[in-house]
Amino acid sequence: MFVVRTSLHPSPIHGIGAFAEEPIRKGQLVWLFDPRLDLRIPAADLPGFPLAAQEHLRRRAYFEDNAGSQVMILCADNSQFVNHSSTPNLLDSEDGQREIAGCDIGVGEELTCDYYLFDLEAGTKLGGNT
Repeated sequence: MFVVRTSLHPSPIHGIGAFAEEPIRKGQLVWLFDPRLDLRIPAADLPGFPLAAQEHLRRRAYFEDNAGSQVMILCADNSQFVNHSSTPNLLDSEDGQREIAGCDIGVGEELTCDYYLFDLEAGTKLGGNT
């Protein structure tokens, strides 16, 4: 879940993006995995969902390895709209449980991360684009 205020707007990167609604300082915590808002769903459960839900999960969740099992993480806030960048302004922690600002981020600036660092399906989602 985001721990900073954000809003959604059309993105020059792709579709809709998440944008900062407050100044964010380099090194500041921006996102934190919180099971009250971020769902961890076994990827093996995906076929049991209706097709529309499967499509939504493939588009909005990210896939990670959790103790040897693949899981989908679906964020219930604006963080599901963070777009990929090969030069992101958000940096993942080693444990994947937090993202911090890699630089100062101004109000109105789009928040970005590198999908390849945490999403097992980044290549499929991005079509090989970086």
